Amino acid sequence: MSVEVYDLEITKSAFTYTGKDVNTQKVSPFILHKDKNELSAMVAHFKSLKGMIGFNNVNFDYPILHYIYKHELDLKSSEFAIEQIFLEAQRLINEQSKEAFNQIIAIKLKDVIVPQLDLFKLWHFNNKARMTSLKSLEIAMGFPNVMDMPIDYKRDDITLDEVYNVILPYNLNDVEATYEFYKRSIDKINLRKGLYAKYNLPCINYPDSKIGEELVLKLYCEATGKDIWETKKLRSERLEMNLGECIFDYINFTEPEFNELLYKFKNKVIVETKGAIAESVVFKGFKYDYGTGGIHGCIKAGVYESDDEYIIIDADVASLYPSIAIVNKLYPEHLGEEFCDIYENGIVKPRLAAKKAGDMVMADGFKLSANSVYGKSNDKHSFLFDPIYTLKTTLNGQLMLSMLCEKLNTSIDLTMLQVNTDGITVKIRKTDLDLYYTICKEWEVYTKLTLEYVEYSKMVIRDVNNYLAVTTKGKVKYKGAFEIDKDYHKDNSFKIIPIALSEYFVKDIPVEETIKNHTNIYDFCGRQKFKGGDYGTISTIVGNKIVVEKQQKNVRYYVSNKGSSFIKNYQKGTTEVINKGYLVTIFNTFEKQELENYNINYSFYIKECYKELDNILDKQLKLF
Repeated sequence: MSVEVYDLEITKSAFTYTGKDVNTQKVSPFILHKDKNELSAMVAHFKSLKGMIGFNNVNFDYPILHYIYKHELDLKSSEFAIEQIFLEAQRLINEQSKEAFNQIIAIKLKDVIVPQLDLFKLWHFNNKARMTSLKSLEIAMGFPNVMDMPIDYKRDDITLDEVYNVILPYNLNDVEATYEFYKRSIDKINLRKGLYAKYNLPCINYPDSKIGEELVLKLYCEATGKDIWETKKLRSERLEMNLGECIFDYINFTEPEFNELLYKFKNKVIVETKGAIAESVVFKGFKYDYGTGGIHGCIKAGVYESDDEYIIIDADVASLYPSIAIVNKLYPEHLGEEFCDIYENGIVKPRLAAKKAGDMVMADGFKLSANSVYGKSNDKHSFLFDPIYTLKTTLNGQLMLSMLCEKLNTSIDLTMLQVNTDGITVKIRKTDLDLYYTICKEWEVYTKLTLEYVEYSKMVIRDVNNYLAVTTKGKVKYKGAFEIDKDYHKDNSFKIIPIALSEYFVKDIPVEETIKNHTNIYDFCGRQKFKGGDYGTISTIVGNKIVVEKQQKNVRYYVSNKGSSFIKNYQKGTTEVINKGYLVTIFNTFEKQELENYNINYSFYIKECYKELDNILDKQLKLF
C-alpha cells in the first residue's frame, strides 16, 4: 500500500483526481466527464492507499472523496455524479467562509477511510494571521509554474479535450507543488510521528501551538487522573485584574525613572490584557517601551561594531517565560498548584534531557509544550486560559530585565543597543567585561533565571524589529527587513535586496556588484496577491494601442527594462500602479534563458537597497 500526494479539480461539468506516489513518483490521474467515466477506478485506487497528503484536504478534498465513496457515486451516471460532487463542493466552500470553520473537522477522525496529512493545517495556514494559499507557496518556494485555474469552474460545457489539455496539467501542477512542500515539511512531520509513537498523541495535522497545548493536557490529565474532556472546559475568567497583585515582591529599583514605572503598574487595574500595558521610560538617554507582549527598546539606526577596545555582547534569558513560571511557581488557577510539578518535571526537565541526549524530536516537542503554556494562557479557547498567569509572566519578565538594565547602566559606562522581550544587547569596554558578568551573575542568583551570551563583531540596526548581527564566530542573525529566507506565510518579494544588504554589511561587497552578478532569477521576483473583487492588469503599448491584459489572483513578476505597467484595480473603482515608474515582466511560468535576456532593471533593485542604507546610515550614502 502506498502514500500519495493528491489534489482534486471540481467544475460544473468535469471532475479530476491526480495523485503522486511519494516513493515511486508514479502519477495517477482520473477523470469524470460525460464522455469519460473513471470514477470506479478512482474509488478503487483511493481505497487501496495507506495514506494521503494534501493541502487543505482535511476540510475540502477528503470530504469530497468521502462523499463520493459513501454515496456510491461511482455507480451512478456521469452527469448525476458530476452534479452531486459540484453541489457538495459548493457547500464545503460556503462552510469555509464561516468564522468557525477553522475549528471544525469536516469528517470525524474515527470515520476517515484513508488517513490524511494536511500540510495546510500542519503549518497553521488556517490561522487568519498566517493564511497562505498554495499559489502563494509556489511563489515562496520558487516553483516553476504559478498557475490559477485556467477554466471557469462554473462552465457547464467543458470538453474532454480541455480536461486533458488544460485541467489535468493544472491539477498535476498543484500536486507537484504540494509534493515539493511535503518534502520541505519532513522535519515537522517526523516530530509529529515521534510524539505519536511516544505519547499516542494523534497530532499529525496539529500546528505547533496545538501540539504543545495537547501534550500539556495529556500529561496533566495522566498525572492528576482528571478527565481530558472535562479539563478542556476549564477556564479562569477574570472580570478585572490588579497589576499590583501580579508583580513579584522582589521586584525593586533604585532609580526614580523605574520606580515611577513600578508605582504606575502597582496602582493599575485592567479588565482585559489586550493593549492594557503601554508605558515608556527614558533612562540615560535610552527609551524602554513596555507592552503586554514584552519590553522593547532600540538605539538609533546605524552600524555598531566591536573593536580592540569595545565589545558588543548580547544576553538572552534561557526559556524566559517557562523559566519565570517554574521558579515562581505560577499556574493557571483552575488547574491547581500540582500543575507546577507537571510543567517542570513532565515537560521542561525532560526537554533538557532530550536535548542533551540529542533526541531533537522529543526536545522540540517539549519545547512547543513549554512555550505554549504562556501563549495559550491568554487564549479564551484554551483550557490553559488565565490572564492573570499571562500578566504575571510577561509583566515580571519586563521588570526583571529592567532591573538588569538599571544595574548595568549605573555600574558601567556602556551603550545600550537593544532590549527585546527576553534579552539585552550592549556595547561595553572589554576592560569592563568582568564587572558585566559579575552583575549578570548576581541578577541570575536573585531572579533564579539563566542568561546565555553571544558576542557580536557587528550590529546593523534599522530598528528593534529590523537588524543584522554578526557573531564573533562569523554566524549572521537576520531580523525583519534583513531576513533572506522568511517563513512561508510572509511576503518574500525581491529577495535579492536582503541578499545584497547582507553581502554589503558582512563582506563589504557593493550592492551593485552583488545585484549585477546574481544569477538566480527567482530572487529578483516579487509577489502580488489580489483579494476579493480586486484584480491586476498589465498595460503594454503595442504599436499605437495600449493592450490591457487581466492577471490571475497570485502573480509573480520582476522589474524589467522592457515590459508592461502593472496596475492594481480595486473593486471600489480606483486604481494603483504597482512599483510606480517601472515596467515589469510577468513571470508566472519559468523560462530558462541567459540572464541578460531577462532584461532585469538592476537600477530598481539597487535603489531599493540604497533606501535601506539611507535609513540605516542616516543618509550618509548617496545613490550616485
